[in-house]
Order: sequence, then C-alpha cells, then structure tokens
Amino acid sequence: MLAVLTNTALIAVMPHAWLAALLSLPQALLLVGCQEAKHLCVHGTFVTHRAVNNMIGIVCAALFGANFVAYRYFHFAHHRAACTDTDPEGRLYALSWSTRWIWLLAPVELPWVAWHIGRVGWSMVPRSSRAQRNAAAVWMAAFAALVTVGLRHAPQTVVFGYLLPLVLFSWFDFMLTQAEHYGVAIVPASSWRDPASLTHDIVLPFGLGWLTLHRALHRVHHHEPGLRWVEAPRRLRADPTARPLAYGAFARCWLAGGPRLWLNAQGTPAAANLPPRA
Repeated sequence: MLAVLTNTALIAVMPHAWLAALLSLPQALLLVGCQEAKHLCVHGTFVTHRAVNNMIGIVCAALFGANFVAYRYFHFAHHRAACTDTDPEGRLYALSWSTRWIWLLAPVELPWVAWHIGRVGWSMVPRSSRAQRNAAAVWMAAFAALVTVGLRHAPQTVVFGYLLPLVLFSWFDFMLTQAEHYGVAIVPASSWRDPASLTHDIVLPFGLGWLTLHRALHRVHHHEPGLRWVEAPRRLRADPTARPLAYGAFARCWLAGGPRLWLNAQGTPAAANLPPRA
C-alpha cells in the first residue's frame, strides 16, 4: 500500500499526462501485490498483528470492490471444498463464457466477480464477525465516494493512479486467476484429493514474483495455506514434485485450450452448489 500511495503521489505531480500514463504500468503491478495482500490477510499471514492484518485486508479489498470479511468466509469455503460441487467458486466458472475473448473483458469481469463473492459470502459470515463485515462495507462506500470526488477535483491522479492501472491489472491478473485450478475436473464434495494436486504455480519474470507477493505460486499456497509469502519460493524449490510454468507458457496453453470451465472428468458441466451457510 505504501508503494501504491507513493506512486500515486508521483502521478499527481506529473506535469504531463503521458508521464502519468507511464507510471500506470508499475501501479498496475503494485495492485497485483495489493490483491495478494488482501488474500494473505484473509489467512492472517500478511502481518502478525491480527487487528492490523484485518485493517490492511479491508483497505486492500476495497480497491477491487470487495468486502474483505465476506471474501474471507467465501475463500475459506473454497479451501474446504476446492474443485468440488460445493466450491463457492463454481458459480463463477459455471457461468463463464467459453470464448477466449473473455480475456479482453477482464475489466468488466472484475466488478462482477467482486459482486458475486460479496453476495454469496455475505451470508456466510458468522454472527460474531458481522460488525466487522458491516464496517468493511462502510469503508467500501467511503472509498467509492473518495474516487468520485477525486474524479472531479484531481482527475489525472484518479485516472492514471487508479482507474487505468485497475484495467491493466485486470488483464494481467486474469491469467493468474485462470491458472489457479486450470484443467482440474470437478468432483462430488465427498471425494478427497491432495490440495496440491488441484493447483498450479506460475513463475513470473524479472523479479515480479516478489513485487506481487508471489501471488502466482498457488500450488504452494494450497499445500500450506498458513505459509508466509516470503517463504513460498523456498518451498517451491524444495518440492521435487513441483512443475511451475512461466506466465507466457501458461498463456499459450490457455489460448490453445480455452477458458477454465466448470467441467467434470467426462468434460460435461458439473454441478455448482453453494456450501451450507454459516
């Protein structure tokens, strides 16, 4: 977040729009890090102080239109039932278009996914966490208001510091999201599979893995959800069964095979049932 704020400040003082636009690219990569910070905060592994961890998660989630607390319980349900017919992500992929053009629509998909996760995850939140869920919703509304005011009074800052980077982020991150469980067959909830067998690791070039908090090492994460992000590369190197793919290699695989769909082992649409409410 500090890096995002620093880069936003630089964008605000740029004398020319094209200079601000150039800074939108690193800002987009920093947003990938914010996306992963949100995810790490869900698992309580970003920072050790629980209250600070939750506060960072709430702030980062709002950048993507997500309620952090609703997302937390949605995501926990995903881990408990990954790639089964009660995985809450099922509804997202069951409704996904089969066309490869969906990659270009990632900026539109981003708010739709956030809305779906919020709608489903809202009722999963237990009573003890509902005050925090409501506080996260208030912050989301406040952030949206700040963006609206900023568009009127500081349009260069908002457009090149947030909106354009968000579009660039969505195109880049779309492929990482598709890679997470790409090609994995959906099975009944009663079936058990090794979590590491359901996921893939993507290796980013030029040190981008560190900039993005190793968001792309999803197999490592599902194998050890409580692992600190700084330990992920070491775990990857120590795993003799790991078969990481380069970002470009997976993109070529995706373009050849098409989007991730909600299919069983026979290649036909699988059930997508919501898990029990909390």
